[in-house]
Amino acid sequence: MKSDRSMDTPYRFKDGNTSIEKRHQEMSKVASAQSVQQHQTDLNITKPCLMEMDQEEQPNILEDGSDAVKCQYKLKSHLRKKFTCVFEGIAETGQPTGLNDIYTEHFITERGSGEVNKEHEVRLIETASRKPAKEEIPIRCEDIFKPLPGQDQPIRTMMTTGVAGIGKTVLTHKFTLDWAEGKTNHDINFTFPLTFRELNLLKGEEFSLVELLCRFFIETKEAGICGWHQFQVLFILNGLDECRLPLDFQNNPIWTDVTKSTSVDVLLTNLIRGNLLPSARIWITTRPAAANQIPSECVDRVTEVRGFTDPQKEEYFRKRFTEGTVANTIISHIKKSRSLHIMCHIPVFCWITATVLEDCFKTSQIGKEMPKTVTQMYSHFLRVQSIQGDRKYHGKSETDPHWSSESREIIVSLGKLAFNHLEKGNLIFYEADLEECDIDIRASSVHSGVFTQIFKEECGLFQERVFCFVHLSIQEFLAALYVFQYFIDTSVNLLSVEQSRKEKHLYQSAVDKALQSENGHLDLFLRFLLGISLETNQILLRGLLRKTGIRSLFPQIKQCLKKCTGSGSQTNKKTASYIKKKMDGGLSSESRINLLH
Repeated sequence: MKSDRSMDTPYRFKDGNTSIEKRHQEMSKVASAQSVQQHQTDLNITKPCLMEMDQEEQPNILEDGSDAVKCQYKLKSHLRKKFTCVFEGIAETGQPTGLNDIYTEHFITERGSGEVNKEHEVRLIETASRKPAKEEIPIRCEDIFKPLPGQDQPIRTMMTTGVAGIGKTVLTHKFTLDWAEGKTNHDINFTFPLTFRELNLLKGEEFSLVELLCRFFIETKEAGICGWHQFQVLFILNGLDECRLPLDFQNNPIWTDVTKSTSVDVLLTNLIRGNLLPSARIWITTRPAAANQIPSECVDRVTEVRGFTDPQKEEYFRKRFTEGTVANTIISHIKKSRSLHIMCHIPVFCWITATVLEDCFKTSQIGKEMPKTVTQMYSHFLRVQSIQGDRKYHGKSETDPHWSSESREIIVSLGKLAFNHLEKGNLIFYEADLEECDIDIRASSVHSGVFTQIFKEECGLFQERVFCFVHLSIQEFLAALYVFQYFIDTSVNLLSVEQSRKEKHLYQSAVDKALQSENGHLDLFLRFLLGISLETNQILLRGLLRKTGIRSLFPQIKQCLKKCTGSGSQTNKKTASYIKKKMDGGLSSESRINLLH
């Protein structure tokens, strides 16, 4: 990925959807005026391309079946409106940016469909960054369903993996927009992009495949099409890792009738297996750890979206900071920190880093307090967003305390939400989830300030609200902050049933929790928890953490682990000894590294 903006970045919703609605209304008027001309243009583009591919029967169906042609035209118009514009970061104007204006090719490569990698995603990023790009064949967005040279088998079902925030969703949007604009993949008659976030909302209801399409795409209902087997149809199923449906491939019944109703789970498993509408193509996107939810025999190709290469990282910061000296200083600083350099493979983390370092320049902190670790970076980021939000929405001045009561309250609530759902492996939340953590989404404090900077809201099916943190690592940081703060305020260890007021037991239980996770989903949480124990980070968070004083353990832990002897507090030595004991207990090399770094 070359663009510094083609990523899943934070959405601004404090200004509402006025600008988008207005733009869509204007586009709708233009579309109506050009409907007849565009209708024929789409057909003229599609027909010769299909004829070249020996699929002349397809354009005949489109040409003779007026309902199908009208449906295709209306669907393309709808998808153009939906995906033409995206929000870029959290620009002050809140105006959408053209996807075609900001998008450049992602680095996509084919990978094997073997055993799922159970390392934490930060480790996957590090591994990927070491692979020479020249050894792998890049796949362009529009060619994602085309076999590579030497491959003859057609691709029906494809899975695209990539860590959180790497750009999988934007990739599917670009593919869909190009198809809707008639630029690529003319052999596909209908493209239906769906998200598991929206499909989750239909859990417990029953539909036929025809009814399900009508539910999401009104154009198909108006056309009354039932014989989808006549057409080349593509289903895009985005965000498998966010799926809350069982997807029981082993026990679900075989389902072949597109007009017969059943659960959404049964529809999906049979659609993916090829029992239901076998002529359709299926494109599934997911984070790596969730890929094994789909049986390997159901997937014809597995592709992977990679993050920024080292040159692309530099390109991002040079675009963000046009002053050469500033850009050079930032790039040099990031290269000095192993953890920051690795995390910058993720586009969203580059945005977080740029936000923090830009504030450092404005407040003349460059060279003095520039964050050197991931925990420091997120502590700075939370502080910067809190200050900016308080000044803009609550009328605070530069001399006021950095953490207002409003900011503290919402950060604690978000931390509770982050921790509760991190344990469950949930990255998306619905209104009921927020209410359980005492977050009133109707309150003005929620729709301003720090909440909008680290949390984003999307409208799902029929305006159902869906929420998520702008990146998984922010959820992990806030979860660790919440556990830490809860302990120092109440002496209650949320990580253990057996309670102890000793801080060493907090860290020991965190180590146990992290090691019990098969996919390492608490590794970064553990890092953050140890990092927050550092006095330097507690100073940054002073005012948010009303009590401080827990011993700084992380440096001593690493030192004790490496030397196995040395000075330090009794708590430090016991914690270090505990981790060393765990490391000597048959852990994999990956788990040992995760405890050390």
